[in-house]
Amino acid sequence: MTFFKQPATDGSLYDRLAIVTGTPGSGKTTLARLFEYDTVRGLLRNRNASTYRSLADALTQCGVLEDLTPKILGARVPLESEYRDFWEFPYPEETRMLLTTRLLEARSVIRWLRQLNESGISLNDIEIAPRAGAEAALEQIGGRDGQAVLDRARDVERALYKIVRALVPPRLDSLGSAVSEAYQPFDVVETINFPWEGQRISVTPLAMFDDAHSLHPVQYERLERWLAQREMRVGRWILTRLDALNPARVLGQEGEPDVQKLRVTTEIRMQLTERRATRTAFRKMAKDMSNRYLRQIESFNRRRLTDFSDLLATEVAAPTDKRLAELSGRVDVVQRRVGASDAQRRELQAKVEDYLDRSASNTGDPALILAATTIALERFGKRTPQLPLDVFADEDLEPNKPITIDASVIDGARIHLLHEGGVPYYVGFDALCDASSENAEQFLQLAGRLVTQAETQLVRGRQALLSANDQHRLIRQRSTEIIKAWDFPHHREVRALTDAIAKQCVERSLEGNASLGGGPNAWGIPQEQFEALPERHPGLARVLQFAVAYNALVLKTEHSTKNQLWCLLELGGPVAVANGLTLRRGGFLERDVRNILAVVEAV
Repeated sequence: MTFFKQPATDGSLYDRLAIVTGTPGSGKTTLARLFEYDTVRGLLRNRNASTYRSLADALTQCGVLEDLTPKILGARVPLESEYRDFWEFPYPEETRMLLTTRLLEARSVIRWLRQLNESGISLNDIEIAPRAGAEAALEQIGGRDGQAVLDRARDVERALYKIVRALVPPRLDSLGSAVSEAYQPFDVVETINFPWEGQRISVTPLAMFDDAHSLHPVQYERLERWLAQREMRVGRWILTRLDALNPARVLGQEGEPDVQKLRVTTEIRMQLTERRATRTAFRKMAKDMSNRYLRQIESFNRRRLTDFSDLLATEVAAPTDKRLAELSGRVDVVQRRVGASDAQRRELQAKVEDYLDRSASNTGDPALILAATTIALERFGKRTPQLPLDVFADEDLEPNKPITIDASVIDGARIHLLHEGGVPYYVGFDALCDASSENAEQFLQLAGRLVTQAETQLVRGRQALLSANDQHRLIRQRSTEIIKAWDFPHHREVRALTDAIAKQCVERSLEGNASLGGGPNAWGIPQEQFEALPERHPGLARVLQFAVAYNALVLKTEHSTKNQLWCLLELGGPVAVANGLTLRRGGFLERDVRNILAVVEAV
């Protein structure tokens, strides 16, 4: 519903080309399988099961169902390597494209009709309805009868398969009917009619071309242009990773949208631009997803442990007396250095305690209180005039601006405690979701490690509840493993860039006064410099494209600060976690393109 409800409502999801893009693991293939007819039919067969009602409602709002009757006949066609093989043949580009599209059309038709037949519908009861004006071309695809149309599609697939699997590409003049005979079902078919529960229904066929990033770049562009033809009446989707697109498109620097293009294509990004809404929506989705998985694990289901968030403790272990004494001594040192009186120190500490009492977490952790008081005193020192050591003021010095205690002070204190004392920071369900950068696969990788630990504890006769220490340790370990496993194109340059950003962000995060609260987790470059990247520095733009495509960086364009627009290169969740950085967004270090170039070119 997050990604498909709106285009389905405004009628732009099935009547034109829809391009669905996202990072690996964002859920593209899962959604394509959900929209397939086999899945929809299985859902309707179990329509009375309470666990499927919400899914049926979502598919209804996305236009797949109407009154629990199919309206869309979806078929997922994975773009395997053989399609790319066509592009390596020594044929003219038009011939290579013809071979590619013809095989895609044949396999789409086969998948549509085979799903209907396997559901118990006779091919003789299936009728192909052509679009207006295409009746004369109906014979080229086999006519109206489902059996004849399937036979024709199989013949085309067989002929093309012989070509693509030949050890030596056949001579162009020997291709024969594979390229000479007309076969364009996408230009002919409008609907497919078949019996359904005592009535005859008409559905719109939908072809979902998955993993389009496997194609040659030119082949992909040609495929996109071909599928954008307005004469086609079948639904058609391209599902691809961001690295299949050109860098300017991924970085959002293609300029003003082409009005004509908007009329023939619908673009669906699996990463939303409204960051606050994205996090809220993903947390809700992740909670539902994790709970469903948990119910499938017998050791949890048997004990009725079906809410994943209940397995994650949020209370941090109390600090030792020795640690508290160290923190208190540090407060004393800072107090003397900034020249605050005992009364002023007590006032600042009272503000901290009052804020924590009123906060949702309502924590009275003495270590957190002392760390936050230290930050408040550092800020006091920044805002009061510093007198020479041999001058004694008769009255307490007052800061030129009142010291307020807010979430940024508390987050800064938590980051300080993490780096200086190893106090758990990545704790609780929301932190787990935010560490995933709104990516379903990364969430499952991080959550899976926690579930395994909880199950181990159950097997050993202990509670499944994971302590804050265990959560923090396991999430950081898994995040480090994810980064070490990077092997995508330009991963060395991306790793060097994220390492440089993380190192400088850690240094800034540990400032005594926590000027950026929990600290930065991004570099910001002027928006105008970012917009010029694809043209002036195409190599760097390509590196950033892969960094974004594989969740190493998240872009926030047109971020307004200090009356200037910035593009934030924000570290992905696993990178931030592995380096002990805040997951709060917005804090960044001001840099420019030269800083990025210096890092990337040094690799």
